[in-house]
Amino acid sequence: MNEEVKENNQPEKKKKNYLLLFFKKNKIKTLLFLFLALAANTYAWFIYNRIVSANLEAHVKSWQVTIDGAIDENITFEIDDLYPGMPEYSDEVTLTNDGEMDANVSFQIHSIRIMDESYTVGENGETVASLEAKLASYPFSITMESSNSLVESGGGQANLHIYVNWPFGNGDEAKDLLDTYWGEKSYDFSQDNPTLPSISIVVNVNVQQVNS
Repeated sequence: MNEEVKENNQPEKKKKNYLLLFFKKNKIKTLLFLFLALAANTYAWFIYNRIVSANLEAHVKSWQVTIDGAIDENITFEIDDLYPGMPEYSDEVTLTNDGEMDANVSFQIHSIRIMDESYTVGENGETVASLEAKLASYPFSITMESSNSLVESGGGQANLHIYVNWPFGNGDEAKDLLDTYWGEKSYDFSQDNPTLPSISIVVNVNVQQVNS
């Protein structure tokens, strides 16, 4: 029986010996294959890294828009003296585009204070349209004009002008009554608040780059 077991084990020993001999003979080939595989992966990573680096080094167009006197993209206009027959008040700010991309620019009222009456967009249901309607209800007129809506790159500019006019009623009874009421109100406000302007208007500046 022992002889049978030995005879049965001989094929297994021969099989192991053959495998061992195979690996010994092909050891160099195996190591060479592993080296080539590792080198190929390293080269692929190197090529990928070079591509990513090249993309990251691509030129990014600069975006630089400056506005005279702007704070957090808001401009504040203040009018100290307000009375019927006043000379026209005017002021302006300049927006300059020193970047490499053109810009669209627009302006809209954010808040107004007319003496002791204050209104702000987004508060108590106020909108830009409702603030513009309030401004139109006073006997004096407040208008804004922009010289450009498109500001070109490389130093292009846009000017925002604001004008305040309060002409006399010239015999118009309704207008004369409004002039009297608001004229007295403006005088009293100035006496009670000598350091505050009669009108304060905050204008929001919206600038968007033009994709080319």
